[in-house]
Amino acid sequence: MDVKTAVRVFDVINLFAEVRQPMIYSEIARRTEIPLSSCHALLQTMVAKGYLYAPGVKAGYYPTQRLLHVARDICSEDPLTLMFQPLLSALRDATGETAALATLAGNRVVYLDVMESRQKIRYSDEPGGFMSIASAAGKALLGALAPAARRKLLDSCSPPLLTTDGREIDRAVFEREVDQGVIDGWHRSTGESVEDVAGLARGFLIHGEAFALVIGAPKARLLKNEQHAVQALLEVYAQIPPSLLAI
Repeated sequence: MDVKTAVRVFDVINLFAEVRQPMIYSEIARRTEIPLSSCHALLQTMVAKGYLYAPGVKAGYYPTQRLLHVARDICSEDPLTLMFQPLLSALRDATGETAALATLAGNRVVYLDVMESRQKIRYSDEPGGFMSIASAAGKALLGALAPAARRKLLDSCSPPLLTTDGREIDRAVFEREVDQGVIDGWHRSTGESVEDVAGLARGFLIHGEAFALVIGAPKARLLKNEQHAVQALLEVYAQIPPSLLAI
C-alpha cells in the first residue's frame, strides 16, 4: 500500500529529473496531479528541509544540492552494491554487454546497480529502473524463491503477465520456464519484457531475499553469443562469497 505523501515527494523529485528546469507550484501540481493546496504545502516543507529553493521571484522551485549530497553519502556506503560492483564489471567485460544486479520490488524487478556495455548499440538502464517480472531477471528472482512464495507473488500480478506487445503470457508455460531455469542454473528472456532485448540471469538468496545477476543486450547479438555469456554469468556467480549465500 502506497503512503500518499511519500509518493508525492518522489513524484516531485522525479518530475524535476525529467524537466530539469525550475517550475512554479501550479505547474508541478498539474503534472503530478497533486491538489494545489497540498502541493504548495509539500513544496514549502521541502524548502524548509533544504531540498528545494526559489531561484528568483516568480521563477518557481528547483532542487538544491542537498539531495545530491545525501544520496551520494548513502550510496557510497551501500555494502551490497559495493561488494557486487567488481563482479558486475567483470561480467560486463567478459560478455561485452550490460550487466546488472536486481531484486524484487513488489511484483516488479528493480535494478540496484547497472554497468552498461561499452558498445554503441547496447541495452541501457539505470539503478532504480524497473523491469517486468516476465524478464530474465524476473524469472531468476522467482526461481530463487520457495514455490509457495513464488505462487503468491505471481498471484499478485494484476494485470496478468504481459509481453511488450500486450499479449498475455500463459502462466503455466511461464512457470515451467522458471522451473526449467532453476534446473539449468540460469534463466533467459527473448523480448518478452523489452522489445528486441534478450536477457540472461542467475538468481540467488541473501538474508532470505532474492537477488539476480543479469545480462541484457540486443536480442540477436546475445542469442548468437549465448553459450559464452551463460558461461561468464555462472563464472561470475561462482565468485560470490559462499558465506554470503549461506546466510
